[in-house]
Amino acid sequence: MKIELREARAHEFPVLERLMQLYLYDFAAIDDWPIADDGRYGNARTIENFWKDPQMTSFFVRVDGVLAGFVLVRDAAHFAGEGTRDISEFFIVRRHRRRGVGTEVARRVFDRYPGKWEVTQLTRNVDAQAFWRRVIGAYTGDRYEERPRPDGRGVMQRFDNGRR
Repeated sequence: MKIELREARAHEFPVLERLMQLYLYDFAAIDDWPIADDGRYGNARTIENFWKDPQMTSFFVRVDGVLAGFVLVRDAAHFAGEGTRDISEFFIVRRHRRRGVGTEVARRVFDRYPGKWEVTQLTRNVDAQAFWRRVIGAYTGDRYEERPRPDGRGVMQRFDNGRR
């Protein structure tokens, strides 16, 4: 299995937008989000802001040449701010889950950006919590801190990958 992580280009925004709908559909099942009258989840403007935000870098994931997901990395973490990066959004299509794809993609993203990291999950997203605890634990040798999110809506892991 060949896993590729490639920075998305501006003309590929429509692809990211379509993948984002699959991602948001998964969240709708967790947090009981309604679908809008236009048949979409979320707000198109909010999704576009992810793409245009200068602190955000978007990546596409491919497995054996086939589109398999995306990762959005923010330079200034949502809670920690400047000097810490976060995984803003992370999505692997169901077909490629539980095959090591997400773990490998996370490792490559962390390796690409040395320094401090923050990764958060919503309270009801217990599968994501288990995934990130396992991935970050293995990546750091269990040298990470977990605490409640400051907004009370879940948990977060923080670590420094020590590769400056």
